Amino acid sequence: MASLPGNAIFYAVLIAPGFVAVMTAVSLAAIEDDIKQFVLLVWSLVSSLLIDALFIGAYQIFVEPITSYSQFQGILFNPAFRIGYILVIFAVSLFVGVLYASAILIDLPGIIRGIIQAKMQVSYSRRQPWEDYLKHADQVMVKTSDDQLYIGDVSGWSRVNRQKELRITDPHRYNEKEQEFEPVGGPEQLFLNDDIQRITVLKTDQILSIRERVWGGMVAFGSWLDPRESWIDPRDSGNQPDPDTE
Repeated sequence: MASLPGNAIFYAVLIAPGFVAVMTAVSLAAIEDDIKQFVLLVWSLVSSLLIDALFIGAYQIFVEPITSYSQFQGILFNPAFRIGYILVIFAVSLFVGVLYASAILIDLPGIIRGIIQAKMQVSYSRRQPWEDYLKHADQVMVKTSDDQLYIGDVSGWSRVNRQKELRITDPHRYNEKEQEFEPVGGPEQLFLNDDIQRITVLKTDQILSIRERVWGGMVAFGSWLDPRESWIDPRDSGNQPDPDTE
């Protein structure tokens, strides 16, 4: 067997995939929370184990069984540095990262939490409902700390774990004398944390969330597999046709 590179390079090849997957997920899911370094480290190491296990399992299925540790080292570096295998591991890392990001975007933990809570009859409130409340808001009414009322179209808001800030376009302020909303004279208005007393959503954008779109696609796919679910028997409907009109 040809001489192998140092153990540091070999272990780097085994450990790096998990970090690639986790950082891909963080980037694609646009996570803005301050994640603890320990949590990132644990997820990266666990992901590395998963990716390495997938690679080793595929290698044993399609190439040959691995019977010793030295043979495992030789997979990547004997008789020469096998760039093809490295690229395969890198591609698997990216794929796992995309899966992680997709699970985050469709709120897979929230779906599982909801199922568990439904079974246990337990209710749970999010620690940060701010972003979830505004993500589909199109037009809002803001009551400020000085008891003024404003309405406008939402153009931006702060994210989770940050001071509450809201920016609206085409702002109007309520005039008590005229009893109507009047333009404030500017295209936008920014409300900071101390300015906001209450926010009421007046109109939503009617854009389905990613989770809702995925669920709708699953329902549509299920209807396609079983066409009987896509129609209603007239006998089961309360609006039966009048025989005199036929």
